[in-house]
Amino acid sequence: MLQLAFANLKTYSRRFIAVTLAVMIGTAFLAATLMVNASATETLKNSLGSAYANADLVVTGDYSAAYDAYEAEHPYSETSAEGDSEGAGEPKSSSYSLGAKARSAINDVAGVEATHAASNFGVSVRAGSKDYYASLNTAAKDPKLSNTVLETGSLPTGSDEATVDSTYAKEYNISIGDVLDLGAVTSTDKQINRQVKVTGTTASSNDPMSGSVMNLTVTDALLDALDGDDPLDYSQIVVKLSDSADIAATKNSITAALKSTGVEYAQVLTPDEQIVKDVASFSGGSDQLTIVLLVFALIALVVTGLVVMNTFAVLIAQRTRELALMRTLGAVRSQIRSSVLVEALVIGVLASAGGVLLAVGIMATLIAILANTVAEMSFVTLAVSPMAIGLPILAGTIITLVAAWVPARKAMSVSPLAALRPAEDAAVGNKAGKLRIIVGLLLVIAGAAALAYGAIKGDILIAFGGGMLSFPGVLMLGSLFLPKTVSAIGALTSGGTVPGKLASLNAVRNPGRTTATATALLIGVTLVSMMMVGAQTAKSSLGDALGSEFLVDIEVNDYQGTTFSPEAITKAKELAGVQALTKLTSVGTTEEGQDILAADPADLKAVLNSNKQVPGNGEVLVSSYYEGTTLKATGFGDKSGELKLLVSENESMIPVITWQTAETMLGVTEASAAKDRDSLSVLWVKTDDSLDAAALRTLSTDMASALGVEEAAMGGGVMMKQMFNTVIDMLLMIVSGLLAVAVLIALIGVANTLSLSVLERTRENSLLRALGLTRKQLKRMLATEAVLIGGVAALLGVLLGSVYGLLGAQSVMGAFGAMSISIPWLQLIAVIAVSVIAALAASIVPARRAAKLAPVQGLASE
Repeated sequence: MLQLAFANLKTYSRRFIAVTLAVMIGTAFLAATLMVNASATETLKNSLGSAYANADLVVTGDYSAAYDAYEAEHPYSETSAEGDSEGAGEPKSSSYSLGAKARSAINDVAGVEATHAASNFGVSVRAGSKDYYASLNTAAKDPKLSNTVLETGSLPTGSDEATVDSTYAKEYNISIGDVLDLGAVTSTDKQINRQVKVTGTTASSNDPMSGSVMNLTVTDALLDALDGDDPLDYSQIVVKLSDSADIAATKNSITAALKSTGVEYAQVLTPDEQIVKDVASFSGGSDQLTIVLLVFALIALVVTGLVVMNTFAVLIAQRTRELALMRTLGAVRSQIRSSVLVEALVIGVLASAGGVLLAVGIMATLIAILANTVAEMSFVTLAVSPMAIGLPILAGTIITLVAAWVPARKAMSVSPLAALRPAEDAAVGNKAGKLRIIVGLLLVIAGAAALAYGAIKGDILIAFGGGMLSFPGVLMLGSLFLPKTVSAIGALTSGGTVPGKLASLNAVRNPGRTTATATALLIGVTLVSMMMVGAQTAKSSLGDALGSEFLVDIEVNDYQGTTFSPEAITKAKELAGVQALTKLTSVGTTEEGQDILAADPADLKAVLNSNKQVPGNGEVLVSSYYEGTTLKATGFGDKSGELKLLVSENESMIPVITWQTAETMLGVTEASAAKDRDSLSVLWVKTDDSLDAAALRTLSTDMASALGVEEAAMGGGVMMKQMFNTVIDMLLMIVSGLLAVAVLIALIGVANTLSLSVLERTRENSLLRALGLTRKQLKRMLATEAVLIGGVAALLGVLLGSVYGLLGAQSVMGAFGAMSISIPWLQLIAVIAVSVIAALAASIVPARRAAKLAPVQGLASE
């Protein structure tokens, strides 16, 4: 049987080309998915995790754990004898803050080779005549932990020197030799000022979080001087281990060492684990990145199996008569089955290895193009993990063996004499057809229920399981609707021509062949459409969620008691990039003594990022801190009232009401509030959505200058929104890479199946030629049939994929609240157009081959 298997591979190599391509493309899809997983981690490590990209461990204080433990010990419901709430407090900062003592304890742990502490200490910077805000950091002394790249000049060596990151140095016209005035305020409100000389520029950080402000690299001595008497807290401590250190054991040792210094709540993670944690912070605390990439890997396996099995089924069907003839000549079933499996094993191993190489080439090309054409993505990195090589080869081989075994087993169950006759299709009326439809209906019903449940509950794994059940069910039911749909549309568009009528009739005359051909494209288009709709809807939903979290783009606070003058406000409104600006004035206080601001509702609507957050009469817009409580306000005229809460996701905003509420419930009018020169004033600003990060930074600086305040007084969510959108775009870029592979597998899949279909119909096409059909008409018939099948499959795939995409997006975005549906119509139309063109192109070569074949020669073929 080995000799027979290798002889078949050599003799019928043309048949196996399609199977080899199907396995190769399917395996490449899986390999590319796993490479994207590894590349995403490395890329995010070069951006979000640039501060610890070279580290072995990252140590951070765990405030959430400390707060949860404090709340457990001091329940909010408990009250003291005086009636004060015992739970209204904060955990001790020493239980989660990392300082010099904690760093020293980490250095003493066995296996720790070096550490570097990041502070992210904020200061005001005066350069020339303008004030800016900057974050101070020190360069790691150990080169293995350093992520500071010097571009020009030299690093600081004294407490009167600093370097500036090149992006802000260019934007703010700061050069080597310039003197900057630094100012810091300690926890005791002590002002500390220092002058530093710029000694060089450093490469800008790829991290959208730290890259949103100017970064100065200074010495430890200057950092300690600006911090005053306060103990310096570190945002994180990165650790480099010796080559012989065990990571798991060292983690435990560092945790124990920190506890001995009083730091009970800290996280010790690897850079990869920290990346997952950082990304999870953008998605409500859940690891959506890993879930999404896991789903892609599973989809890759399913798609690979379906395409390969579909292609092998057609190939085995072509060889049914040949296999039956061998059985009549004495070969037993086990021998023939072994022969087919050997063929599949050889194809599986070789094609899977080729698929991995193809995936490496595709991913390397896509990443190189992205890195060279998009300046902001120059840090994108290709990473090929051992799993991305071994797993696709193993999976491709196993899937190929299973894909060959299923149709071979079915073929072997038919007697040799029956197999020599034309095979009966699995039509609706026969036993095989009925069983197929029953199983398909059960899968669709069960899968749809699970998919809907997962979408409602926001559980992507349940939703994915529902999709895994329902989609094969849809494919099993394809013979019910695909051939008839193709025939009906063909009858409407044939125009009465002979090729058109024949193409329409072929769809229902051999429904199994039509269904097999359409299924290849239906799988790919459904996957592509699902990703397009899901990604677009997810981004739209994230945008709305950010609008609720970050109510305004820019907020200007002036706690120095200087009321913004009308002239300054007018000047700020006229700045380029400002869409709207409104002033909010203090009209009263809450029971806790917090100010309450008032503004006109129309002005609030113009500046708020979410129109749902505009308070009505008697309502007060508050932070989530007030949720579930009551708010009693007292106006400056001593009139009090209880306000209805309109809760925002923003956790730090000052309560806001309208002037109508201020007058009716608190007895304060806009005119009376304006007379109180000591009342707090805040400005809310809406910026142009088209502004990039550089333009937003310039606008922030210019606005601070126009209003006469320090840049540190500028707040709001515009830079955070920019940062979030950068991360979202990065994740969508990863999805786009997978989408490109999905498009490729869809187009190659339909080309393979159409080629096999035409090859199978050699005798049939030759008979049509013998009956008078011209070569041109034969080509038109095959082209029309391909376009009809491709168009119907693409249309149904887009509809099905859109449904899966919306439900999938809902399951992923459930943590963010309501989903905002966004359909990329132009992209979906382009998918249909490309699918039709691809189907037409796929029919050209086999149609030309069929037309060239002489009728007599074709009728004499096997």
